[in-house]
Order: sequence, then structure tokens, then C-alpha cells
Amino acid sequence: MNVIPVVLGLVQQNERWFLQRRDPDNAVLPGRWEFPGGKVHRGEAVADALRRELQEELGWKPASVTALEAVEHRYVDRTVRLHPFFCEGAFELRTSLSWGWFTLDEILGLPTPEANRSLLKSMATESTPSPEIQRVRN
Repeated sequence: MNVIPVVLGLVQQNERWFLQRRDPDNAVLPGRWEFPGGKVHRGEAVADALRRELQEELGWKPASVTALEAVEHRYVDRTVRLHPFFCEGAFELRTSLSWGWFTLDEILGLPTPEANRSLLKSMATESTPSPEIQRVRN
């Protein structure tokens, strides 16, 4: 089974994280709350994919991104490898999807993709990024 690489932008303001809600009519994970991001195109670097997705979805270019350890999750029909990044910079919202700013406790109570659960649990237990983080600048 092929592994689908996916990037996630973790954007935080005042102890709250930005999530958007997938369209309820979407064929994949309809109505789930998720961090902005998407699939990495063939031959595309994950940091480049993150920047592209954030620009497409939010019209936003972060000042800096910090790569975190990838997380892999197997669904019945596919396996995804999530590449999460902490994103920093002035944030002006431009999205047509439902959205909100949530605490980690609130996020854990929302319907989110199963693949995000282990990431969310590690975010809840770590107050600072782990030593494996690598800094990537624009």
C-alpha cells in the first residue's frame, strides 16, 4: 500500500490552535476539523508543499515554519504520513471553510481525522518542541 504524504500547518495564537472544517459534502473525511494543509505533490519537498497549501487554502505565507517528527497512520484503505509544522507569522484569515481557534482540550472533543489523534496527544503532553525539530526559513 502506498503511503500518502500530507503536510499540516499548526498555527497558534494565545494558547489556541487554528482549525478548519472540511466541507460536509467532501468524499474524504467529510465535516472533520483539521489543521490546514494537504497532500504533497510528487517530487515536491514537504516544506514547499506546506507553503503552497497554506497559500492556496488561507492566502498566507508564514514568516517561519518548524518541522516536527512525521506521524504515520493506517486507515482501512490507505496509509498517510503526516508532516506537521509549527507556523509563525502575522496571520490574516482568508478561507471559505468553517474555521475556529481551539484549545487542545477543545480539539480533542471535536471530530478530527483519526490520523491526527496521536499528533494531538503528543502536542498536549509537550509544552516545547522536541530536540528533533529542524528550523526552516522562507
